[in-house]
Amino acid sequence: MGIAGQTQWFAVQTQVGKEDYAFSNLGRQDFEAWCPTILKTVRSGRKVQTKAKPLFPGYIFVQIESGVTRWRSIDSTYGVLRLVKVADRPAPLPAGLVDELRALVDGRGNVAFRDALSPGDQIRIMGGAFDDWIGQVIQLPDRDRVTLLVAMIGRKVTVTVPRGQVVKAA
Repeated sequence: MGIAGQTQWFAVQTQVGKEDYAFSNLGRQDFEAWCPTILKTVRSGRKVQTKAKPLFPGYIFVQIESGVTRWRSIDSTYGVLRLVKVADRPAPLPAGLVDELRALVDGRGNVAFRDALSPGDQIRIMGGAFDDWIGQVIQLPDRDRVTLLVAMIGRKVTVTVPRGQVVKAA
Protein backbone atom coordinates (compact mmCIF):
# COMPACT_ATOMS: atom_id res chain seq x y z
CA MET A 1 0.00 0.00 0.00
CA GLY A 2 2.94 2.37 -0.07
CA ILE A 3 5.38 3.80 2.42
CA ALA A 4 4.31 3.59 6.07
CA GLY A 5 2.88 6.89 7.26
CA GLN A 6 2.09 8.11 3.73
CA THR A 7 -1.56 8.87 2.95
CA GLN A 8 -3.21 7.85 -0.30
CA TRP A 9 -6.73 8.13 -1.72
CA PHE A 10 -8.82 5.06 -2.51
CA ALA A 11 -12.22 4.48 -4.10
CA VAL A 12 -15.06 3.08 -2.02
CA GLN A 13 -18.09 1.54 -3.75
CA THR A 14 -21.28 2.53 -1.96
CA GLN A 15 -24.74 1.05 -1.90
CA VAL A 16 -26.98 2.52 -4.59
CA GLY A 17 -27.83 6.13 -3.73
CA LYS A 18 -26.09 5.91 -0.33
CA GLU A 19 -23.04 8.08 -1.02
CA ASP A 20 -23.96 10.62 1.71
CA TYR A 21 -24.76 7.86 4.21
CA ALA A 22 -21.44 6.09 3.59
CA PHE A 23 -19.60 9.43 3.71
CA SER A 24 -21.00 10.35 7.13
CA ASN A 25 -20.41 6.85 8.56
CA LEU A 26 -16.78 6.85 7.38
CA GLY A 27 -16.37 10.28 8.99
CA ARG A 28 -17.64 8.87 12.29
CA GLN A 29 -14.79 6.36 12.09
CA ASP A 30 -12.28 9.23 11.62
CA PHE A 31 -11.62 8.49 7.94
CA GLU A 32 -11.18 11.49 5.69
CA ALA A 33 -13.69 10.95 2.90
CA TRP A 34 -14.83 13.02 -0.05
CA CYS A 35 -17.79 12.68 -2.37
CA PRO A 36 -17.23 15.01 -5.34
CA THR A 37 -20.47 16.48 -6.65
CA ILE A 38 -21.47 18.20 -9.86
CA LEU A 39 -24.52 20.34 -10.60
CA LYS A 40 -27.06 18.53 -12.73
CA THR A 41 -30.44 19.61 -13.99
CA VAL A 42 -33.11 17.11 -12.97
CA ARG A 43 -36.76 16.94 -13.87
CA SER A 44 -39.34 15.89 -11.32
CA GLY A 45 -42.82 15.98 -12.75
CA ARG A 46 -43.19 19.46 -14.21
CA LYS A 47 -40.40 20.96 -12.12
CA VAL A 48 -36.87 21.37 -13.42
CA GLN A 49 -34.25 21.91 -10.72
CA THR A 50 -30.49 22.07 -10.54
CA LYS A 51 -29.17 19.79 -7.81
CA ALA A 52 -25.78 18.64 -6.61
CA LYS A 53 -25.34 15.00 -7.62
CA PRO A 54 -22.34 12.68 -7.17
CA LEU A 55 -19.77 13.06 -9.94
CA PHE A 56 -19.14 9.31 -9.71
CA PRO A 57 -22.49 7.76 -8.69
CA GLY A 58 -21.96 4.79 -6.39
CA TYR A 59 -18.43 5.82 -5.36
CA ILE A 60 -16.74 8.09 -2.85
CA PHE A 61 -13.07 8.59 -2.03
CA VAL A 62 -11.38 7.81 1.28
CA GLN A 63 -7.88 8.69 2.45
CA ILE A 64 -5.93 5.93 4.20
CA GLU A 65 -2.55 6.11 5.87
CA SER A 66 -0.20 3.43 4.52
CA GLY A 67 0.88 0.78 6.98
CA VAL A 68 -2.29 1.17 9.05
CA THR A 69 -4.42 -1.98 8.85
CA ARG A 70 -7.70 -0.44 9.99
CA TRP A 71 -8.79 -0.07 6.37
CA ARG A 72 -10.54 -3.42 6.73
CA SER A 73 -13.32 -1.75 8.74
CA ILE A 74 -14.35 0.21 5.64
CA ASP A 75 -15.98 -2.89 4.10
CA SER A 76 -18.32 -3.24 7.10
CA THR A 77 -19.33 0.43 7.24
CA TYR A 78 -23.04 1.17 6.79
CA GLY A 79 -23.70 2.42 3.26
CA VAL A 80 -20.50 0.86 1.88
CA LEU A 81 -20.42 -2.17 -0.39
CA ARG A 82 -16.64 -2.51 -0.54
CA LEU A 83 -13.31 -0.77 -0.73
CA VAL A 84 -12.02 -1.17 -4.30
CA LYS A 85 -9.20 -3.73 -4.12
CA VAL A 86 -6.80 -5.67 -6.30
CA ALA A 87 -5.79 -9.09 -4.99
CA ASP A 88 -7.23 -8.39 -1.51
CA ARG A 89 -5.24 -5.15 -1.14
CA PRO A 90 -6.76 -1.66 -1.50
CA ALA A 91 -6.07 -0.23 -4.96
CA PRO A 92 -4.85 3.37 -4.64
CA LEU A 93 -6.14 6.02 -7.00
CA PRO A 94 -3.58 7.63 -9.32
CA ALA A 95 -1.41 10.12 -7.44
CA GLY A 96 -2.78 13.65 -7.68
CA LEU A 97 -6.23 12.69 -9.04
CA VAL A 98 -8.17 13.83 -5.97
CA ASP A 99 -6.04 16.98 -5.66
CA GLU A 100 -6.77 17.84 -9.30
CA LEU A 101 -10.51 17.31 -8.78
CA ARG A 102 -10.48 19.38 -5.57
CA ALA A 103 -8.79 22.21 -7.48
CA LEU A 104 -11.89 22.35 -9.73
CA VAL A 105 -14.33 22.83 -6.82
CA ASP A 106 -16.33 26.05 -7.08
CA GLY A 107 -17.60 28.29 -4.28
CA ARG A 108 -20.64 26.04 -3.72
CA GLY A 109 -18.54 22.91 -3.19
CA ASN A 110 -19.24 21.33 -6.58
CA VAL A 111 -16.73 20.25 -9.20
CA ALA A 112 -16.97 22.74 -12.07
CA PHE A 113 -15.21 21.76 -15.27
CA ARG A 114 -14.21 24.86 -17.17
CA ASP A 115 -12.57 23.71 -20.37
CA ALA A 116 -11.95 26.53 -22.78
CA LEU A 117 -14.61 26.04 -25.44
CA SER A 118 -14.70 27.46 -28.92
CA PRO A 119 -17.01 27.00 -31.91
CA GLY A 120 -16.46 23.64 -33.58
CA ASP A 121 -15.50 21.76 -30.37
CA GLN A 122 -17.16 18.39 -29.80
CA ILE A 123 -18.77 18.27 -26.33
CA ARG A 124 -20.77 15.89 -24.14
CA ILE A 125 -23.83 17.20 -22.28
CA MET A 126 -23.85 16.16 -18.61
CA GLY A 127 -27.37 16.33 -17.16
CA GLY A 128 -30.67 17.84 -18.15
CA ALA A 129 -32.94 16.79 -20.97
CA PHE A 130 -29.98 16.06 -23.28
CA ASP A 131 -27.91 14.08 -20.73
CA ASP A 132 -25.01 12.17 -22.34
CA TRP A 133 -25.65 13.58 -25.83
CA ILE A 134 -22.74 14.62 -28.03
CA GLY A 135 -22.90 17.96 -29.80
CA GLN A 136 -20.83 20.57 -31.57
CA VAL A 137 -20.37 24.10 -30.18
CA ILE A 138 -21.91 26.68 -32.53
CA GLN A 139 -21.58 29.77 -30.37
CA LEU A 140 -21.02 30.99 -26.81
CA PRO A 141 -23.79 33.59 -26.30
CA ASP A 142 -22.57 34.46 -22.80
CA ARG A 143 -20.28 32.99 -20.14
CA ASP A 144 -23.05 30.82 -18.66
CA ARG A 145 -24.56 29.28 -21.81
CA VAL A 146 -23.45 27.30 -24.85
CA THR A 147 -25.34 26.89 -28.13
CA LEU A 148 -24.86 23.47 -29.69
CA LEU A 149 -25.77 21.50 -32.77
CA VAL A 150 -27.00 18.00 -31.83
CA ALA A 151 -28.38 15.15 -33.93
CA MET A 152 -31.98 14.43 -32.98
CA ILE A 153 -34.29 12.03 -34.80
CA GLY A 154 -32.21 12.05 -37.96
CA ARG A 155 -31.71 15.82 -38.21
CA LYS A 156 -29.48 18.51 -36.71
CA VAL A 157 -31.10 20.71 -34.06
CA THR A 158 -29.75 23.78 -32.26
CA VAL A 159 -30.03 23.77 -28.45
CA THR A 160 -28.74 26.14 -25.77
CA VAL A 161 -27.67 24.61 -22.45
CA PRO A 162 -26.01 25.90 -19.26
CA ARG A 163 -22.20 26.03 -19.52
CA GLY A 164 -21.85 23.90 -16.39
CA GLN A 165 -23.52 20.95 -18.14
CA VAL A 166 -20.95 20.45 -20.89
CA VAL A 167 -17.47 18.95 -21.06
CA LYS A 168 -15.23 18.39 -24.04
CA ALA A 169 -15.85 14.99 -25.61
CA ALA A 170 -12.89 12.63 -25.63
